[in-house]
Amino acid sequence: MAEFRVRVSTGEAFGAGTWDKMSVIIVGTEGETLPLPLDHFGKEFSAGAEEDFKVTCPQDVGRVLLLRVHKAPPTLLRPFCPLASDAWFCRWVQLTPPRGAPLRFPCYQWLEDQGSLVLREGTAKISWEDRHPTLQQQRQEELQARREMYSWKTYIPGWPRCLNEETIKNLDLNIKYSLAKNITFYLRGSSMLAHLKLKGLLDRKGLWKSLEEMRSVFNFWKTPAVEYVFEHWQEDAFFAYQFLNGLNPVLIRRCRHLPKNFPVTDAMVAPVLGPGTSLQAELEKGSLFLVDYGILSGIRTNVINRRPQFSAAPMTLLYQRPGCGPLLPLAIQLSQTPGPDSPIFLPSDDKWDWLLAKTWVRNAEFSIHEALTHLLQVHLVTEVFTLATLRQLPHCHPLFKSTGLGIEGFSELIQRYMEQLNYSVLCLPEDIRARGVEDIPGYYYRDDGMQIWGVPSSLGTREALIQYVTMVIFTCSAKHSAVGTGQFDFSAWMPNLPPTMQLPPPTSKGQASPERFIATLPPVNATCDVIVALWALSKEPGDRRSLGTYPDEHFTEAAPCWSIAAFQSRLAQISRDIQERNQDLELPYTYLDPPIIENSVSI
Repeated sequence: MAEFRVRVSTGEAFGAGTWDKMSVIIVGTEGETLPLPLDHFGKEFSAGAEEDFKVTCPQDVGRVLLLRVHKAPPTLLRPFCPLASDAWFCRWVQLTPPRGAPLRFPCYQWLEDQGSLVLREGTAKISWEDRHPTLQQQRQEELQARREMYSWKTYIPGWPRCLNEETIKNLDLNIKYSLAKNITFYLRGSSMLAHLKLKGLLDRKGLWKSLEEMRSVFNFWKTPAVEYVFEHWQEDAFFAYQFLNGLNPVLIRRCRHLPKNFPVTDAMVAPVLGPGTSLQAELEKGSLFLVDYGILSGIRTNVINRRPQFSAAPMTLLYQRPGCGPLLPLAIQLSQTPGPDSPIFLPSDDKWDWLLAKTWVRNAEFSIHEALTHLLQVHLVTEVFTLATLRQLPHCHPLFKSTGLGIEGFSELIQRYMEQLNYSVLCLPEDIRARGVEDIPGYYYRDDGMQIWGVPSSLGTREALIQYVTMVIFTCSAKHSAVGTGQFDFSAWMPNLPPTMQLPPPTSKGQASPERFIATLPPVNATCDVIVALWALSKEPGDRRSLGTYPDEHFTEAAPCWSIAAFQSRLAQISRDIQERNQDLELPYTYLDPPIIENSVSI
């Protein structure tokens, strides 16, 4: 006879407790027990509870390898109510043998209906460390079950593969939003929809009457960042700033040679460059930068309110003044084909010509950001990482322990970009070097991102593997925060980042006017639809788990616990540095402050 002490911890989330009955099977090197009930007088397994049980097994099972936890409805209810079983969230089970130290079996999973969980002791192990046949078999059975549950599908040819939606109905609570998170998310979006509906804006298909009307409508949701955008959106310095620290800080690159299809001349840019220099001299100094949206050429556009929409594929040349002067735009061409119908717009042009040209660039920025930087790179690609992880790595693996283009236009854009997407684009240090922006001042996305990255290429070495895992973690956490958290801040004032354009790009100068500018912008209902979506997508709907916060204690070894503590200490210092720097900035850059960053994509 052997007596074990079993301590069980139930999660604190809403609905985590259960009325169902639990039993445990202890599996050891010398065999396994029969199901041992976890039961004592009164209610067990309430939310947040930690409870002790004593179980006795008649035989010696040897060194403990696994626990099998089984949940079933109470015996008295089963004949009358077969659906009486409810879900239970188990944090961990601790087993204390008759002799020896306690063994912690991390779980952090939901157990639904009448079913079982197989738990391993909380030491991370890769496959060659599973020397006992029972552990090897459990690893293979878990992986086989995962591959059956999480199957691949090609959603659209040319896109990354994704989860087959036919299996979604079978997915368990462990990978779904919590009830509280779902409710918060939908309430937030619904409240804004109701507000705009009452104002009669959601169904209004016409143009905005003026910029002032637009301002008054969205004044209700203003934030300091939204206010700043409204005050400065027409300024050249803020237009250029957003290439560094706006929603899409990943396109700007140093320009050493002007593209042949962008025939900017010295005379065009002399008013900004000033005397004593030239385009060639500044190219050689490395003070010129280019943002090219050529991938948008010829992309199919949407139809909104029965009106065809328009797109451009602009190029923007920027100049970094000596010292710490602001980055400034020098020239904009709205197509990839120079000629009489594709003028180069300049800061010295008429105010409305220049503003309209910058607004076309911002519209291109919206399309590239939403389709490629946001949807593709930090959602679709990370779904590939997640699905591959779920299919190929068992729960005991060390990696689990840290853990207006329209749909057709978006699809075509993603297909094009997938042909050129490579590994180095996803690795921040390599991407910064490839774009030649190591030393451009005031590039806070680069500065903060490099602090958070912190890692020294085939996967033939440990260093290469570390870089690959870091890329996955950085993309799912920090990069998603950088390109997602500020969506409402930069888009609430729609002219700063218009989602669609109703008139074609100008083919000559002198066409622009306040009336034409308004007529080019999205209609009222399209503006409202997009801003409601970005409001909901920019705000984390509860259950926040900031980078480095691991309430699920999967580790039991001292070394990884020490590493986690060191990582958390480093993140705390990074946060203090960022907050101190932000005190001196007109527009604080907060999107890579560690408390703001989620551990992974969560919305």
